[in-house]
Amino acid sequence: MTKWNKKELAGELLFFFLLMCYYVMWAKVQPMNAAPDEHMRYQIAEFIYQYGALPVADDPRVIDPSWGISYAFNPILDYMIAALFMKVMSLISTKPFALLMAARMVSVLCGVGTAFMTLRIGKKLFDPAKAWLMTVFVATMPGMVFVTSYVNCDALAIFSSGIIVYFWICGWEKDWDLKSCIGLALGISVCALSYYNTYGFILCSIIFFGSTMLLWCGKNKNYKSLLTKGGIISAIVLILIAWWFIRNCILYGDLLGRNAARACAEKHAIDSLKPSNLMTPSDEGMSLWEMLVGTYGATTISWIELVSRSFVGRFGALSVAMPAWVENNLMDFIKAGFLLVFLHPVRMFALRENKTWRKEGIFNWCMMICLILPNFLNAWYSYATDYQPQGRYSLPMLIPLTYFMVKGYGFVFDDIIQSEKIRRNVYAVACALLTALSVYVYITVFWDTYMNGVPFSIGAFLAGAS
Repeated sequence: MTKWNKKELAGELLFFFLLMCYYVMWAKVQPMNAAPDEHMRYQIAEFIYQYGALPVADDPRVIDPSWGISYAFNPILDYMIAALFMKVMSLISTKPFALLMAARMVSVLCGVGTAFMTLRIGKKLFDPAKAWLMTVFVATMPGMVFVTSYVNCDALAIFSSGIIVYFWICGWEKDWDLKSCIGLALGISVCALSYYNTYGFILCSIIFFGSTMLLWCGKNKNYKSLLTKGGIISAIVLILIAWWFIRNCILYGDLLGRNAARACAEKHAIDSLKPSNLMTPSDEGMSLWEMLVGTYGATTISWIELVSRSFVGRFGALSVAMPAWVENNLMDFIKAGFLLVFLHPVRMFALRENKTWRKEGIFNWCMMICLILPNFLNAWYSYATDYQPQGRYSLPMLIPLTYFMVKGYGFVFDDIIQSEKIRRNVYAVACALLTALSVYVYITVFWDTYMNGVPFSIGAFLAGAS
């Protein structure tokens, strides 16, 4: 290992260590259930910790008395890992907040893992300066940091998207060698057992693997390799995830558990929260577009605006907001970079060039699909099932969105700034400002809300929310 590589490795290790400490700071000061439905999520991990078994989703011990359902209808890999962490913590302490922090550490580590995968992706797609901009934005955006601070499946799902995209690139570079196939299979498996809004990455994995392998097979006249490598990926995925869906079919007669959850809610929820009594924009005759751009119910801003603002960072039950100037600047930073991509639409999205297929074009289309699908599912859920305009439902698009954003800024800065040193400094300043903005939000919004006026200090932090 060269001296430069040792220095680079030390810098990366320091970054990820400090990032983990930062995420722990968010998790430590937040009281139980300040985040959306954390008590219902933690209840599943606590059940596994106490009984050493997975709960049946309609077990009265895990059903919420108001909503009439439990999160055990959804994939629970996150809660299984959390229960393991709680077991380890119980060897040291069984105090309630200590066990809660152990469960939250799954989200903390998934957040660090997402940053790690983002840097690996960025270094393959960009020069180091852009790779760090991509990583710092993903790692410090307050909406993402918030997801790392409480018990949920979202952080694990976003981490799985990073694994999948990274191994798309490895497969693209190495013509789907065994390591790439196994890595993609592991990413798909984690994704399948985390969060349904991330399933667009599974769909696009099929598209990207199939199309790039077909190009290789056509070039090398070896179509058997497509079946062999596709079979390896499929076999690993089935071995790792089939048990969950078989269990759903046996227990509920429902592969995904969605219909069973609705039936359970109809039976056990309080009257006002029974699915048959919940009015949706669809029930009231609104079009999807009217819901997206208009106001609905008690909301005073549109679905698009509320989702956008909570995507970059609103906390609690969307009741704890950052200053408007912070939200606006983050949204403008994203929008500007993303729109700049379309300065070169052919370079980005052309599928053929000089009568040959472009793997980069296929990759970019897959990333665009993975950006669009979580938003479509988020919007459709609000429109047809339960009106909940929340940005965290769109967070699975974070890595594709940031990729396009950085690509867009690269198109401009690479053209107008000739000096590589100056370009590096521009990206470094952007990273520093993003980090400072995130820390500012933590101290002036998050800490100020949950520590109830306690001055920011090391002693107060160690005392925490317990």
